[in-house]
Amino acid sequence: ETGELAHTFNLMTGELEQAYAQIKSYALDSAVAHSREQKVRNIFQKYVPKEVIDEWINSPESMLKGESRKLAVLFSDIRDFTRITEPMKPEELVESLNAYFEGMVDAIVSRRGVVDKYMGDCIMAFFGAPVHHQNDAWQSVQAGFDMLDTLTRFNERQRTNGKTPFRIGIGITYGPVTIGNIGSEKKMDYTVIGRHVNLASRLEKLSKYYKETLLITDAVRRAIGEQALARPLDRIAVKGMSRGIGVWTTRRELSEPEREAWALHDKGIRLYFARDFGRAVSFFSEVQTLLPGDEPSRIFIERCRGFSRNPPPPDWS
Repeated sequence: ETGELAHTFNLMTGELEQAYAQIKSYALDSAVAHSREQKVRNIFQKYVPKEVIDEWINSPESMLKGESRKLAVLFSDIRDFTRITEPMKPEELVESLNAYFEGMVDAIVSRRGVVDKYMGDCIMAFFGAPVHHQNDAWQSVQAGFDMLDTLTRFNERQRTNGKTPFRIGIGITYGPVTIGNIGSEKKMDYTVIGRHVNLASRLEKLSKYYKETLLITDAVRRAIGEQALARPLDRIAVKGMSRGIGVWTTRRELSEPEREAWALHDKGIRLYFARDFGRAVSFFSEVQTLLPGDEPSRIFIERCRGFSRNPPPPDWS
């Protein structure tokens, strides 16, 4: 009996040692896998937002599906980029661009935005995916404000270093888009597509026309309510959209003359769309007195005078 007990004990000891070896092997594999996951995260967080990586690791099959979501989309571009950078050496250009992008990206990410891509000197970002928040539109506008503040500090360094300061334009829209992994098996992007993406790009370009740095649509204006100061600029016809789109500019704060001028411009805009061009001119002219060189009021003075001479057709909108 003692011999059998000893034999059984030896068998049990051997099996325990084998089990312990397996546990150590599993623990090692787990540690290696965790280490690899951390390396993947560290590498790809430079290219893909952390939330996207988390979602892919937790549910990789879900990332292959596209979905429709209401997002804020932001486009930003450097004005006269070719002219500014033409005299710069390649290493100087890369150094300036990297410093510029670092500040802009920090401003976007700190407001829970996702930098979708760089297109030359243009930045495309969105707010509200893969994680949705209740105030994505407001976060996108605040990101725009932060980008302009960052640009001011960047330009101070540019001037100190004897380099040309940058000027930018920003366009922000808010509406339904399609989001998901789009591309081929060899190259895919987690990105957004749709008419509101195209509209954000067009708004950014229109900032040159109105000479206003930050433009938003009326959808963004409705979403942010009274959280930011906003000035109605125009209604624009956009290809592919059946209705006109309201365009606004917005600021974090205003001087007293600007505050008064914006109120006058709002009254002028209302009269303009009511076809009362003569009275509208008087309000836009007061804006010019308060803000000499103001481009939006100059544009509407010119339009009002033209329509006073040649009234638009009855179905004008």
